[in-house]
Amino acid sequence: MSKKQNEKLKKNKEKPYMSILFIFIVIAILGAALYLIMSKSASLEPVNKDAIKMTITMAGFEPNIIRAKVGQPVTINLINPDNSMHSDGGGIHNFMLTEGLASLVPGLNITVLPESQNVFTFTPAKPGEYHWYCDSCCGGKENPSMHGTLIVA
Repeated sequence: MSKKQNEKLKKNKEKPYMSILFIFIVIAILGAALYLIMSKSASLEPVNKDAIKMTITMAGFEPNIIRAKVGQPVTINLINPDNSMHSDGGGIHNFMLTEGLASLVPGLNITVLPESQNVFTFTPAKPGEYHWYCDSCCGGKENPSMHGTLIVA
């Protein structure tokens, strides 16, 4: 056998190992990505399944409209999936009511730390439309996406 044929034979023997190594790397990367996605979605599960699940991110509140009845308690499970490396406010968000409802429920200013949750309950005493907002980051009250409305009937 010539020298060229020997070298070609060696290269052909190395190819299956390279293919196996490539497949192994791809599987490892996909597995790591799947793990990160699954662990993140699991952390978004509300701790109180009976509460209204509300998520607060830089995009705003979801849902941003809640309907309630006078005299009936409203329980909200506020979830903040943002991390502490958030560029504005360190990932901290809050749920702050405007004067209209705050006078009915004094001192309702709920803070939720990065990648955590906070469950709270209040009881609206008067019908009307009341507004909440995030005042800890993201431009605060002036940011149009960081608002929500409580409609009490």
